[in-house]
Amino acid sequence: MGKKLNLKIHPDRAREVAKILTKKLSSEGIFESKKLPDDEIRKIPFKDREKLVAVLSLVTALDYMRDAEKLWQSAVETVKDKELQWIFSPKEVVKKGREELKKALLKHKIAMRKDKDTDIWWNISQTIAGDFNGSFLSFFNSFNYMVDKTYEKLDDKNWHEKFPNLSGRKIFPHWIRILKEKVEDLPFENIEKLPIPVDVHVTRATFTTGCITGTYKAKSITATVRKLVIKVWNEALKDENIPPVSMFRPLWLLSKHGCHYRKNGICPKKDKCPVKHLCVDGKVIVSASHVEIDTTL
Repeated sequence: MGKKLNLKIHPDRAREVAKILTKKLSSEGIFESKKLPDDEIRKIPFKDREKLVAVLSLVTALDYMRDAEKLWQSAVETVKDKELQWIFSPKEVVKKGREELKKALLKHKIAMRKDKDTDIWWNISQTIAGDFNGSFLSFFNSFNYMVDKTYEKLDDKNWHEKFPNLSGRKIFPHWIRILKEKVEDLPFENIEKLPIPVDVHVTRATFTTGCITGTYKAKSITATVRKLVIKVWNEALKDENIPPVSMFRPLWLLSKHGCHYRKNGICPKKDKCPVKHLCVDGKVIVSASHVEIDTTL
């Protein structure tokens, strides 16, 4: 819980950041980079669309409080392992059982928390196998691909148990972004109504660019901060042709390759930063275990 709160959002500033970063991303990239950890899966040429959706969905469910790059590298190794193809078929997972699943997930370290990660994969597989004939596409079709309605429906205790992590407020929009980018012709509707996925990088970049300023201190990214990050990007982009979820990539890259190196108010990457003129003075510390902000415009 935040011990000190005095934060203000600046949607106009966020709008300027969005326009600059999206343009930069489409040309040479942010700090000459365009790649996210989940892009690693592009190394696999999928012929089966259903399997691709299953792989992306189940792996994304484990993308929580861990090194995303290592997770997706493990996913690629697992997909290449012919003996483990069954783990991406919900019906086969149910047939094989939870203990066999645990062994399979540990082989290439796609699971790091052996019991918790196994339970997440197992519960989602049971839901898809039992309620949607083993098909993630059937799941989306049951909601007519209306992702905003799906998001609202899944924000329910029963769905959190049946669809652990994927139904979460951070992971769900992150999941839809990944599917939209990696699977051709998925007829998703109302993506622009989804909030931006809020992680350490998105939060850090939002503060360093002055889209939110003020003073705040907490042991983690609290619900208070998460709501403000979502709010500033929703307000900034409401009249733009830029869905909030699409800002995840440029903000993640800005933080990963730039703001991440900021220390004591000084960023050694500033000269090459596309939004250096918007970089705020003051303290911006954002990690999984520490958030401390003291900035002004």
